[in-house]
Amino acid sequence: MAEQYSIQAETLMKSAVEDYVEVIKVVQASNANMTLIKGVKITLNGKPRRLVDVGDLRTGETENKLQVLVFNKDHIETLVEAINEAGFKTNVDDQFINIDVPDPSYKQLMEVVEDLQRKKNSAIGRLTKAKSEATTRARAAVENEFIEQAIASQASKKCDVHYDTYSGEISEVTDGRIREILGEEFYKKFEEEQEMYG
Repeated sequence: MAEQYSIQAETLMKSAVEDYVEVIKVVQASNANMTLIKGVKITLNGKPRRLVDVGDLRTGETENKLQVLVFNKDHIETLVEAINEAGFKTNVDDQFINIDVPDPSYKQLMEVVEDLQRKKNSAIGRLTKAKSEATTRARAAVENEFIEQAIASQASKKCDVHYDTYSGEISEVTDGRIREILGEEFYKKFEEEQEMYG
């Protein structure tokens, strides 16, 4: 009987982990430079426009490449000038502007890690919600005399186990992603900071 409460919680938790793994695929080191490029502004017809208003910014084939798919080819020249003024090298390939970006600094990469941490907290929040919904339902069932207190306690313990398992998975995946984003050298620095302030 306790199964029906914990199975639903486990299903929701498993789904939260799967969603999280998908969401963080787009969080990568190149995002650090992407933020700088997104800040590039140009003036078109007397109106200020952001780069993302006139093109689709995406990561290139390597960490040090970004690419803008320009919506209107007439804007390419203006956009290239603005990107070059911001300190980036570019080359144009038809409707694409390829941008060479430097290796991001530790500070820039930590902004990407902070974004990842926010996504992690959101996923952990989903686990907490799944656990509390199941235990609340079990408690209500006891109050309405549908189940015994022992069954509700058993369901609660199972939900705790599921929560620990899935939150552990999220932490593991996050740590692996942080290591990927920072690289070994910066990751060591990150670990030292975590021990000091953490």
